[in-house]
Amino acid sequence: MLFNTMKKCLSVAGLAFLPLMAWSQFALDPAFRNSTAPGWDIGYGARLTAPAYDAEGNGWLNLSEGRGPGAGLASYTGGSFSSAEGVVVEFDYVMWRRIDQKDYPVDALAFFFHDASVDRFIDPEDAVGPFCGGISSYLAVAFDPQGTTGENANCVHLAGPSEVIVLRGPASSGLAYVASTEVTGLNDIKATERPGHRSARITLVPTGDAAAPFLVSVEDGLAGALKPIITNQPFPFAAPDQLSISFESYMTGGEKDDHDIRLTKVATIADVQIENAMLSPDKRRRGEPVSYSLKVKNNIFPNSTLSASINNPASAPLINASVEALTSKNWTCTASGEGTSCPAASGSGDLINLGNYTLGQGGELSFVFEGRVAQAVACEASVGTTASVSFGDTAGFSDQDPSNNQASSANFVVDCSETSPGKSPPQRIPTLGVGGLALLSLGMAGWGLVSRYRAGRR
Repeated sequence: MLFNTMKKCLSVAGLAFLPLMAWSQFALDPAFRNSTAPGWDIGYGARLTAPAYDAEGNGWLNLSEGRGPGAGLASYTGGSFSSAEGVVVEFDYVMWRRIDQKDYPVDALAFFFHDASVDRFIDPEDAVGPFCGGISSYLAVAFDPQGTTGENANCVHLAGPSEVIVLRGPASSGLAYVASTEVTGLNDIKATERPGHRSARITLVPTGDAAAPFLVSVEDGLAGALKPIITNQPFPFAAPDQLSISFESYMTGGEKDDHDIRLTKVATIADVQIENAMLSPDKRRRGEPVSYSLKVKNNIFPNSTLSASINNPASAPLINASVEALTSKNWTCTASGEGTSCPAASGSGDLINLGNYTLGQGGELSFVFEGRVAQAVACEASVGTTASVSFGDTAGFSDQDPSNNQASSANFVVDCSETSPGKSPPQRIPTLGVGGLALLSLGMAGWGLVSRYRAGRR
């Protein structure tokens, strides 16, 4: 009890500073592989398995401690994100039984988004529906090999067995059922050692609608083989201002399942796009100018009025565009949209990992990239460019549509003929040919005879 009381006091004290810790984008490093997990509050039977059970760097977060009844909880208290933003969370998990081999699985683990202003470290027994996150839960995804978190009101036992992944509403709604899909293979109850893991990806896309602020998608499957489970499910519950993430496992019986977690990615979602077009004629001679248009767009999310707000220049996606066949290269940039700024008004050379700019909601950067055809380029060579835009590994954003992150321009042909593009050919000097020369010779001979005759009569 003293431990729990201290937890509550420390958590409440920390929450007083939470608004100062909210980030412009929510991005977390992978967690739970080591003996420490900075920013995470872990308790109620949960523990890190390194170094006691697994080597440092190869550990897990064990939520259930291989025993029941009991509970495990891990909440991120090191920061939060605005409910006006979208986020993607990816993690690996293993549900298995190392001892007491029986023929049925038990209970569930849950991932949930919680109200960051509420103290998470209450006693799980005091929570309403502990599988679904308890009193601070806003949106929960339960991974249930027994079917106990299905369509009933409080995330307690439902007739089964049926392996399901379930989406549940906030505590204020009575943890309302939203959607579920039956799955197979969630739990390995015959393993004598930790089996191969499964992976999950949970994505919240903001809609701009305060009454239904998110579209929720869940993917799950064996490692490297994720499949859609729930796709673009409207979530009709108003959100608290700030959210964070938690994992929980709660076991009501005496069985001994293990629920192991590794967090692999948390990032704010975005959808940036690049367009690339050639502005020059399709034939160019050596030394002549060539121009390209590049546009980088911060797209509005589908079924939404919002896009990401990329307001930290250090997090800007990197722009690349280069043409080896050109010399004397330079570019200019113009920005459109509130909160959007260019890396610079102009620059020289190729665009190589160009960043350090901002993209507001629906913002756009327009570049004109120019150069001259190099003298060494082969005649009749076909020259184009492929431009790309992508977030760096440390940007804190995850692009939801990589298919529009690259674009190719039309090509131009290097023309080495004597005729320059757009110029008239030189006029040829008329010639008389053989017949004309013969006639001209006769005429000149005749003229000579006439001239001599006139001269003799004088």
